[in-house]
Amino acid sequence: MNAKERLDAFYAGKPVDRLPNLTIVGSVVTRYTGIDLEQYCKDPIAMADAAIAAAKDLGLDYVQIASDLAREAEGYGTELKYSKTGLPTVIHPVLEDITDVDKLTVKYVRDIPRVKDLVDATAYALKACPDIYPMTLVVGPATVAANMRGVEDFMTDFYDEPECVEKLLQMVLETLLDTVRELAAVGAKYIYSADPVASLLSPAIYEEYILPVHEAFFAEMKKLGIHGRLHMCGNTEAVLPYSSTCGAEIIDVDHSTDLAKALAAAQDRCVLNGNIDPVADVYQCDAAHTKAAILHCAEIAKGHRTMFMPGCELPTATPLENVKAIHEALYEIGPQ
Repeated sequence: MNAKERLDAFYAGKPVDRLPNLTIVGSVVTRYTGIDLEQYCKDPIAMADAAIAAAKDLGLDYVQIASDLAREAEGYGTELKYSKTGLPTVIHPVLEDITDVDKLTVKYVRDIPRVKDLVDATAYALKACPDIYPMTLVVGPATVAANMRGVEDFMTDFYDEPECVEKLLQMVLETLLDTVRELAAVGAKYIYSADPVASLLSPAIYEEYILPVHEAFFAEMKKLGIHGRLHMCGNTEAVLPYSSTCGAEIIDVDHSTDLAKALAAAQDRCVLNGNIDPVADVYQCDAAHTKAAILHCAEIAKGHRTMFMPGCELPTATPLENVKAIHEALYEIGPQ
């Protein structure tokens, strides 16, 4: 099976030769073509070429069309600081006061150059790499909103100005839905959404404010024939009873979540994907340790339809032989 056949079959619940490898390699890809991190974030074709080279060498089953989590917020006016050695950071959120949300208007893909870049990179990868699907990052609504407001202020806004938070989330949702439509128009079949800020919220806040937005987001993907994947960082055991119902077919589980408890919480409503430590089990060890960590996850997950990878993005300097050990472990596990 090639990567396209494997991913299509797995999502359809059909037999595969081994589990797909969806490891979030992040800026590791830049090492394959020698681009710096500022070019990685600003040059869509250079980003895609690096990701294609990495996917082929590391045994990935997708081409990672992604760089940072601030594209959408930047389009609304949040100021970023770029660096050749690190990912961009927020230096001035567009919303100093959440009540100023009424002064903003919805932004669409045509209004946000770096989001349009993702659409262009996806179209390019579909043609440049015929055997591996691109999987494009569309940042989750809570994280976009937090990058427009500032994470700490956004967290308190749920209690101080809940109506304004809802307005902001609905505005962001319109942007994300337009992105999904534009990606569908160029032929995208797979999207993943990283929403780490949603992981910081209580289960009650997640259920009331974020779950409805996640549901609408993934429903739009399904309507357009796109398969969705949700990535949330940290210990998400308490949120999984809700997030597992949002419509994402795959949900990544970070290493700080007990995998057995996560499986119990999700109740097989979706496929969980994880959950070794990207630092201790991949970056700061040898390849044998990485492989053993993946195999240990497979033992824990016996009896469940589960996937295995590091629970979050890998550091740039992660030893490549350790990343390749994930691929080797998946072959040893087989179709599960």
